Amino acid sequence: MYYLKNTNFWMFGFFFFFYFFIMGAYFPFFPIWLHDVNHISKGDTGIIFACISLFSLLFQPVFGLLSDKLGLRKHLLWVITGMLVMFAPFFIYVFGPLLQVNILLGSIVGGIYLGFIYNAGAPAIEAYIEKASRRSNFEFGRARVMTPTY
Repeated sequence: MYYLKNTNFWMFGFFFFFYFFIMGAYFPFFPIWLHDVNHISKGDTGIIFACISLFSLLFQPVFGLLSDKLGLRKHLLWVITGMLVMFAPFFIYVFGPLLQVNILLGSIVGGIYLGFIYNAGAPAIEAYIEKASRRSNFEFGRARVMTPTY
């Protein structure tokens, strides 16, 4: 029970919780938002999801290298967090209008953004918190348990 007194345990546990809570709230409603709000066809929705997957695959090795190089410095963590905070304004003022103008350009921009903060960002965040847990003397699994399932 010593880990309950560790502030890093609580800070990273709550970070995990909110990160994955936002991800879990976004994923089920994203196709509905595309179809009902933006009137995107099912074929174009496939293009959008393909772009997200493509950029996720491209960013994951880059994030792995950056994460290893940065070690316990929080630069990548802060960039992902800042982009996560700007998630709703991005959807309202950039992604939605861009999809209305040009579906391919909107798909690429949305794929870069969403691939960066979610599909490639999650492993980078987990790697950082795992390193920090070893340094702060708490078990990574105990902090990871605080996340909602998605």
